Amino acid sequence: MSERFDEETQEFLGALDSSTAKLYRNGLTAFQVFYKQGTIKGFLDRMDEDAQRPRNERKRVGRTTLKEFIKWLKAQDYAPKTVRTYVAAVQSEARYFDIALSTRYTNMPSGNPVSKKEPWTLESVTKFIGAMKKPLYRSIAVTVFQSGLSLSDLLALTYGDIKTEYEAGIVPLCLDLSRIKTDVPFMSFIGGWGIRTLKEHLSGVALALKPEDHLYNISESAIERYFKRQAKKFGVGEYEGNNPMRPHTLRSAFKTLLSDKKVDPLYTEFWMGHRVAEQQRVYVSKSREGWRQTYREQAEPILTPPSIGGKK
Repeated sequence: MSERFDEETQEFLGALDSSTAKLYRNGLTAFQVFYKQGTIKGFLDRMDEDAQRPRNERKRVGRTTLKEFIKWLKAQDYAPKTVRTYVAAVQSEARYFDIALSTRYTNMPSGNPVSKKEPWTLESVTKFIGAMKKPLYRSIAVTVFQSGLSLSDLLALTYGDIKTEYEAGIVPLCLDLSRIKTDVPFMSFIGGWGIRTLKEHLSGVALALKPEDHLYNISESAIERYFKRQAKKFGVGEYEGNNPMRPHTLRSAFKTLLSDKKVDPLYTEFWMGHRVAEQQRVYVSKSREGWRQTYREQAEPILTPPSIGGKK
């Protein structure tokens, strides 16, 4: 790890117990990806310099940077608990060097978020999607679940994004994209199940589609309403906050199920369009065919009901 962090950060991590160091290392790695102005040491130096200025000349470097870091983590779709942990890692290093770094006025997410997520299994996802009567929504649900796409990225998909491989019958089908929120380039895939439901959705219209036509001509709010109705059919009672079976939870299920089966977390982060630390990019530098093979072998079997298998 020595090449990843500056000497002060290495000293800080070396002072922690192994479990805390492992947790904080992830947070500090994320901060370095976010922080474009230099090292973590450089950030603390800027805070020191800012504190020496007269009050009316201070830039409040610490608070401003933390606020932007929190905003960036949210855009990367990190859970509130993870956001708080990663921010705590930066705070803890600052505290180690006797620098106060408060999270007041930074829009830190609540430590006890109200909204809950359905603890999806492959079986429950299959049952939930299988009960959807409209091909449009089945296709949306399976694509999110098998690819890990966010809803905004899904709705930005055009026929041109899939045309060549879709018409050639290539499985799994590659989605070579950049995230709407962060402009991070990434690749993900949909397997035989996703392609089958996509064909059902596009039945009768695919030949008329132009490359610029969107695959799903529907709003996010309409999708959310449909999922809410489906959740009620599945016995979801009264709840506070967001629908525990909302589309985003299928994206979370993508990550959880792959993690449970010990798929390399770097692969999962890449498929979801999360930013990967510069020092780790070499591990995700594969060709399209290399990624396709990895997804086919390691991800698709985990994200495909046994009753469907590789059918298209």
